[in-house]
Amino acid sequence: MTNRVASLGLLGAVAAMVVGAGAQAALPVEVVQSVPIETNLLVPSIRTTQEVWLEMINSAQTSIDLEEFYVYSKAGEALEPVLNALTAAAGRGVQIRLIVDSQFYKTYPDEPNALAQVPNIQVKTIDFSASDGVQHSKYFVVDGNQTFLGSANFDWLALTHIHETGLHFTDPAISNELESVFNLDWGNGVAIGSPSSSSVNAVMSKMTDGFARLFDFESDLPGFTLYASPTNDVPGGVPNTLPALLNLIASAQSSIQVQMYQYSTEVYKSSQHWTALDDALRAAAARGVHVQLMVDHASVKSGGKDLAGLARLSNVEVRVVTIPQWSGGVIPFSRLIHSKYMIVDGDQGWVGTENWSGSYFTGCRNVGLIFSDQTTVSQLGLVFNQVWTSGYTSTNYTN
Repeated sequence: MTNRVASLGLLGAVAAMVVGAGAQAALPVEVVQSVPIETNLLVPSIRTTQEVWLEMINSAQTSIDLEEFYVYSKAGEALEPVLNALTAAAGRGVQIRLIVDSQFYKTYPDEPNALAQVPNIQVKTIDFSASDGVQHSKYFVVDGNQTFLGSANFDWLALTHIHETGLHFTDPAISNELESVFNLDWGNGVAIGSPSSSSVNAVMSKMTDGFARLFDFESDLPGFTLYASPTNDVPGGVPNTLPALLNLIASAQSSIQVQMYQYSTEVYKSSQHWTALDDALRAAAARGVHVQLMVDHASVKSGGKDLAGLARLSNVEVRVVTIPQWSGGVIPFSRLIHSKYMIVDGDQGWVGTENWSGSYFTGCRNVGLIFSDQTTVSQLGLVFNQVWTSGYTSTNYTN
């Protein structure tokens, strides 16, 4: 009887959440940014990642589901208030589930372990090594209808020393599809620590697992479609990313703008080359489309030959971005551009979590959105131009 009452109570909360989604439908989709401090890459009209994350978590009433590559904080730095907000949300009864990659959990165990000890927070790891991949997506869903998705890892460096781009939006239909990805991985995950409030969380898990069957949401964001990778491991109803990206590139009539951390035809643990996206960009350039590709300097280690080869083509510009070191000293794994997005013809866009090399599409969990909303595409264009025209770009494709 107790479990039945808990189920009915949570079902009521979910119903209220659905009604609330309609009330918040006016919230526009927005591009979200992080930029390395001491650079001029900030676009003043676009909100920062930490601000949006805190707002989302502080607004949570029933649930927060996060799927992250890893979690890494440092005392006094920008992720600490975010983790404190998660703990505070759990303290007011919000049910929180977190998935992290099993391999990177071994490197960064402290924050997941600490969160797993908080009542109302459950943490699991998931292993994609069988497909030579990792759990690489970065997203979270609040109350089943408010979502962040983008390149920023749950890492203090991503908020202060790395260029990141994401989307924040309220849409129960897309959030429901993301929940189907989350629940697939949650079911395949392994719990760490000693989960708290297990009976309530078990009910919540079962309810969210069946969300797609309970509710047939209509999207408040027409023209936005969710996609996921890897090729052979996505839930029913969620299309695969790679074919959609290839179709988007093939549709280009005049321009393609791409900002990417890593671009390479190399395949992890293989001597073969993966050229699907490279071939698509070359075909676009051959038919007269102006291609602009911008990557971080780290990309030249594995992709330098690919970048130089593209740059020799007519209608293609390739730039490498090198962010200066921070005045406070060298910080490993920082001072770089990590954003992953594309703009086509100035009227279509993609924001995702895949780097542009093969294993990210064939072996890693990733998610992204393709859209035709003009306001969102225009905001992405501002981000792209701010970096492209900065003094941090060059045409040096050698390491």
